Amino acid sequence: MRSGPGSLGAARVDSRQRGPVRRRPGDPLLGTPWLGRLSRTIHGRRGPNRRREGGQVLVIFALSITVLFAAAGLAFDIGRFYSERRYLQNAADAAALAAANAMIQGHSQAEADTIARAILAANFNHDPNGVTPSLPPSTPVYDTAHSGDPNYLINGILFNGCEVRVAVLNSINYSFGRAVGLSASTIGGQARVKCQSNVLPIAVRRFVNSPGPATTNTTVPCADNENQFLDFFATGDTACLGTETNSGLRIEPSSIGAFDPSDPGSDPTHHGPVLAILGQGAQPGNGADFRGFINLDIRNFATSTSQLYYDNVTAGTNTNTMKAMEANWITIGGYTGPPFPVAVTPPDANDQVGIMSGNSTGAAIAAAAARFAPGDEVMVCVYPGDVMAIPDFTVGSPGTVNLPTTGTVATAGSLKVSRNQAFSGLVTLATLADTLDAANPMVLGTLSGGATPISYNPNGVNPSLGGGTSVTLENVTTTGATDGIYALWIRGQAGAPYLTTKYTPISIQVGTVNRDFAFTSDSSSQSVAAAGATASFTLTLQNAPNKNTNFGNPVTLSVDGPLPAGVGAVTFGSSTVTPSKAGASTTLSINTGTMATGSYTFTIRATGMNGDSTSRKVTHLMQLTVLVAPSSGSGNGEYVDITGFAVMRIAAMDANTISAYAITPVIADPSDYRLRRGQVAKLVPWS
Repeated sequence: MRSGPGSLGAARVDSRQRGPVRRRPGDPLLGTPWLGRLSRTIHGRRGPNRRREGGQVLVIFALSITVLFAAAGLAFDIGRFYSERRYLQNAADAAALAAANAMIQGHSQAEADTIARAILAANFNHDPNGVTPSLPPSTPVYDTAHSGDPNYLINGILFNGCEVRVAVLNSINYSFGRAVGLSASTIGGQARVKCQSNVLPIAVRRFVNSPGPATTNTTVPCADNENQFLDFFATGDTACLGTETNSGLRIEPSSIGAFDPSDPGSDPTHHGPVLAILGQGAQPGNGADFRGFINLDIRNFATSTSQLYYDNVTAGTNTNTMKAMEANWITIGGYTGPPFPVAVTPPDANDQVGIMSGNSTGAAIAAAAARFAPGDEVMVCVYPGDVMAIPDFTVGSPGTVNLPTTGTVATAGSLKVSRNQAFSGLVTLATLADTLDAANPMVLGTLSGGATPISYNPNGVNPSLGGGTSVTLENVTTTGATDGIYALWIRGQAGAPYLTTKYTPISIQVGTVNRDFAFTSDSSSQSVAAAGATASFTLTLQNAPNKNTNFGNPVTLSVDGPLPAGVGAVTFGSSTVTPSKAGASTTLSINTGTMATGSYTFTIRATGMNGDSTSRKVTHLMQLTVLVAPSSGSGNGEYVDITGFAVMRIAAMDANTISAYAITPVIADPSDYRLRRGQVAKLVPWS
């Protein structure tokens, strides 16, 4: 029976009708209206134009699928090119850093070039596209029209001092790009590395007992004796020759000798004398509370309002925070900036750097011990040897003045008077007797001249910045003085910018004295957080190294009066100490009682009769400072003038002291090539 048009068994239903659609075997799959429309798009409508429309669709489809595959292929190729570029960039970075580090380690440019090429060759064996690049040509290749311009180097290795540029190229073929006529793409990598200063927050004194002896010392080799004039940045054999301003006889240190851990000071013909650069023993000549730990983030102390702060430091940053920040520069291997300017003479205000208190130095020693070991080389700042204050001047010591029992010494020695940027005025010098010693020659009158037994030339003194103005001690006359070592005071006084008076104790040796002692403290200054706390100092008495003989008798210790108002108990662990070769120590404790906030100076007296055949009296004075409740702010009035930079090799380390010796001279520019061993290689922008 034949079905009617409306029957469910109809062979085909017009595609325009709604509702279910039946299909015969072989008909397109049509189940919904949109599938029907898709069928008509692909197969064409029934009718005269169906064949023509079907041909057009096939052409469009073919073109579309071709473009789609081409785009996918190009994307794949571009991914390969990016991978190649990253690979070449890493290889160039590694080669440039290796070459710069080779220069830092003392290799020649030719050796550094060979090292860079070896690094490239090793990396080129692992090309991600399997195409081994060629090493850069020995003759650099530049971009067209820019020959010789380092910024346009495209293939080669360039050196400019310790600056290294590496540019590499590789040609990578297209894979799918060939379908659209592309054959190959040239991929490149470029790296630039510079050697930059890697200075630590450590300032090392250049001179002790400057300006030097009145009569030029010509004895070689020099004795390692910090009681005489020494330039720590000359070779150990010549460090004591000449004066601060006359360096013609001194030889610059070098790094020729290898480090000898069993005897670090064994090569004094090449390196400087071994000295404490951080901690106990690193104190400056003018007795300030400073042990080598500087505050790199606070500079410019021209006036009390001119301090500059860096690395998020402010005037309110407390001491503990500053201490941790500065120690961190040691932990990470060096200060990251801002860089120091080239040092000038006299020092510019921007060369002034704040100091950390002596008590803070332990953090620096701990950080250095965690990172470095004996034999390591570090870059340090160098200062003349005195701590400056705002506004202030300093009167240096002439060392021990040697006098006959009877006679006149035309030139008895010299000292330096220094000032900081803010100080203006003349300093008048005078000599005061040690009135607490009844046997003192000036008290007895055996040091002639009454109130003016020493002539100072010049007087008044116009102090200079940095090293200071030299003043000679002239026309000193004795008449029947008793052999011994005594103390005098040099008073320096200035009326501007306000009345300031400084007292410097000096030693005079009358006649022949074969036995003496050295009198030192572990710190020249101690701080207490509040009144009532106790400041403690470790005092050491040692046989004088320049006498090479035991002192032979006990020494009595005392504190001169009058004492500050409100001070509590002042005691010694033992007030009688016998000096020894290794040094005998005792503790001085000063309880601050009800003292007001401020800075207080105490004069410590050490006196005894030595063991000469006929005993000679020996007296030494030392000044110690106690700071009661000092401000917690990071800014303060004490600083050092940075006069240059140097590389030193660490000789020894313990919990209290780090010692080192110089392997370069003092150099004004921290980026100078001679300081490479203390620099670090860093990637920088190509241009």
